[in-house]
Amino acid sequence: MLAVLLTIFMFSQGLSLEDQGRTFITAFPENIAYFHQKVLNYLKITCLLDYTEVTITYVGEVDEGISTRRVLDKAGVTWTWSLTKEVEVSQFKTSNKSILISSNQNVTVLSMSGWPGRFLSHVVQPIGNLGTVYHVPTLNYTKLVASFDLMLNPDTRYNSFRLLIINAANQSNKVTIKQVNKQGGRSEFNQTLDKYNLFQLPTYGEVTEINATEKIAVMFTHPCFDSRSCSCNMVLNQLRPTKLVNLSSRFYIPFHASYPTTSIKQLFLTTNQLNISVVNGTFQNAGFEVNVINSTDILPLLPGFNKPSQLITISKTVSLTLISPGLILDLIPESLFAGCYLVHFNSLNSEALVLAQTSSTDSVRMNAAGLPHTTKWTVVNGTRFSWTIVRGNAADTSATIWHTDSMIGVYVIEKLEYNIYGRAAIVLSDEPDPKGCVVTPGTFVIGDEELNWFWSRKYCQVHSDHFARPFHEQFQNKMVLNITVPTPVEGWISLRRDLLTREWYWRSEDNFSPQVNFTYWEQGQPDVPEKGLCASVSLDPAKTFKWKSARCCSKKKPVCYNNPKYLML
Repeated sequence: MLAVLLTIFMFSQGLSLEDQGRTFITAFPENIAYFHQKVLNYLKITCLLDYTEVTITYVGEVDEGISTRRVLDKAGVTWTWSLTKEVEVSQFKTSNKSILISSNQNVTVLSMSGWPGRFLSHVVQPIGNLGTVYHVPTLNYTKLVASFDLMLNPDTRYNSFRLLIINAANQSNKVTIKQVNKQGGRSEFNQTLDKYNLFQLPTYGEVTEINATEKIAVMFTHPCFDSRSCSCNMVLNQLRPTKLVNLSSRFYIPFHASYPTTSIKQLFLTTNQLNISVVNGTFQNAGFEVNVINSTDILPLLPGFNKPSQLITISKTVSLTLISPGLILDLIPESLFAGCYLVHFNSLNSEALVLAQTSSTDSVRMNAAGLPHTTKWTVVNGTRFSWTIVRGNAADTSATIWHTDSMIGVYVIEKLEYNIYGRAAIVLSDEPDPKGCVVTPGTFVIGDEELNWFWSRKYCQVHSDHFARPFHEQFQNKMVLNITVPTPVEGWISLRRDLLTREWYWRSEDNFSPQVNFTYWEQGQPDVPEKGLCASVSLDPAKTFKWKSARCCSKKKPVCYNNPKYLML
């Protein structure tokens, strides 16, 4: 049995890499698996905040679809929704077999196919993360099977990979499929999809790009990838939009103890760029290097590649996939490491593989606790990272895995009956936080009216968690990045002077320390106490939000702050 996972990562400034959202659209491709087995399909929907209302609508035409609604009353609760075999998309045509998930607060969605103890899963991307342009991996099914010396299915229906394209818009959507044949000739054709409808087509490695006028979801799939064991496994992965920026392409390759390094066969590279240099090590300290002319193909095997735990550096931004007879795994580039992940342990064979900086492995947390003291870390050779395996306490449980102050990478490993399947874990938060797994970042609230300092404090007590207090440089920078006002104005923060000592302190109603360890005064500020006992901030990016002292009775806009919310399981 061969499990396959292929992804094009989304790289885009201004777009979140988090997997949480309020609206999702997906579908279940055909899954044959063992011919005699009864396949089960599930959606695992996890709420991140209390009292989240979730609606699942089956059938693309929402007005005529069958909807199920449920209120999840506590953060961290997972709703597992089962579907029959009839929902699977098997034919090469348009249909309305899509599933729309919507909620009033952010959730995550995991799609699962298989049977108890043996599930293949993938992370469903929120519609906000979808795009209109996708670069498709040009894997040829027949060529891949031959490269592993596996059995080719004699049924011609299963001698190609499939692309499942779902219209994510509540309106008609024109989709253009671009192809290239074996002789290099290029062609394209159009397919118009009604709202939330989908279209499935076969690809023998010739589809290179998909464009649409509105957002779409694209799945790369195969219903029955055969192996020598006379069994087969479905291939399924949701592609990411092709929006490339200049990010580093450093990939750390950890090896699970359950599969020997000698079984690693190939690396598959996908990008829309040409002339790629791939190095075993770094460009400054290159062990071996190959130059790739065809930028979406199986790479020549790097000499020395079978060394345990290593670094692969690539000259341009790409998607890199690790391929072996038992595992095809998307590698998470260092530039896409995150602060917190959600892991569903779907069976007793589920594990999480964690990559963290060697110097701070003690700061990796699972839920509210650190990892067991017996946890063993293995250094990725020639790098500052190490990896380890984390197991759940029981089957069908969930956990957050996060770091207090640096980025980590987390994979989910499923040990199947013959081989291993892997995927990236669900990203809950891009940035690390010392207090936990952030599911709602801190937000600033600017009052509509100009008030004096005292009434501004009262306003923040009513309309937010507290009066804004930029008590360190990181918070000040966050304020600069997150506050946008149409016209630059002056705002109040909770800093003021003591009437007796004339020392500055933070005025607060909670247990926050009044001590001032960081300031960001304008040149020549603060002025003498007689000219101002309260601190204001210039809400003007041109002035980089500098502070100055002002009379407390003068009127300025309140700057308030809502604390981030955390998920602890």
